[in-house]
Amino acid sequence: MPGVRYRSIMSNRFVPLSPGEPIGVVALSGPVDRDRLEAGLRILQGWGHPLVLAPNIEARSAYLAGDDDARVAGLEWVVARGATLLMAARGGFGVTRVLPRLPLLELAAAGVRFAGYSDTSALLNAMAAAGGTVQVHGPMVAAGLGRRGNELRLQRVLAGEMVGETLFRFDRRRVVRPGLAAGHAIGGTLSVLAALIGTPHEPRWDGSVLFIEEVGEPLYRLDRLLTQLRASARLRGVKALICGGLRGCGSVAERASRWPEMVAEAAPPEAAVVIDLPFGHGACNLAFPIGATVEVDTDGGAIRWSE
Repeated sequence: MPGVRYRSIMSNRFVPLSPGEPIGVVALSGPVDRDRLEAGLRILQGWGHPLVLAPNIEARSAYLAGDDDARVAGLEWVVARGATLLMAARGGFGVTRVLPRLPLLELAAAGVRFAGYSDTSALLNAMAAAGGTVQVHGPMVAAGLGRRGNELRLQRVLAGEMVGETLFRFDRRRVVRPGLAAGHAIGGTLSVLAALIGTPHEPRWDGSVLFIEEVGEPLYRLDRLLTQLRASARLRGVKALICGGLRGCGSVAERASRWPEMVAEAAPPEAAVVIDLPFGHGACNLAFPIGATVEVDTDGGAIRWSE
């Protein structure tokens, strides 16, 4: 089974963005809003890197940015033109439809790394599990890049400036269960991660620090998703559970009273649990690595990218 082979060769290698290196922009998920795309492309142009846009970048086929053939061909076209840093245009749905068709091992061997979140988190975890270089969970071209803090953080991560540095700081109010932990970072949107269970492309759960976030799901659905992860034994070997934004997931009062209980119940009893960190679908979406080793210290209130 390809997934077993992928999960046995996970890499901790990070390849920083080089001066003048081309940046590819791919659309593997939903159709992209033109105004948001153009605004994001203007920001990227200010970075001083040539941009390589997938031919399907403005395509629309119902809820997808073109059919499966067009989206896969768009990715292949960008890579063939020398781009190995590929930024997702937006999320939505579509990555899991084409994952079985992507040459993950070849992309990993070529040093291809993706940046994005939401639907793209399926690809980030699959690439890391395929032995590829460290991937980047963070804002996308037409989703979140326009916030200056998100842009600056993404630039620092891509340049390699955050290796060995603190990724997140938090106070005791964010700590549901204290502890020290270290492991390879996996994660992304909770519903996307749950959809990968049983496929060859799910993350390597054991020994991981798991980051989760979500958008637009009522709390009972979040409970269902966490229950699925726990019942399928995917959380058994997780060293820490780190939670980001929950935009549109019930009321603030509901989340404050129920969410800490839900994640504490789902996580292994020895795992550290932290909530409400600034990543995911909220306005503040700070980039962090997928596949790299990270250290969690709740007493020190920090999560650090290990060197």
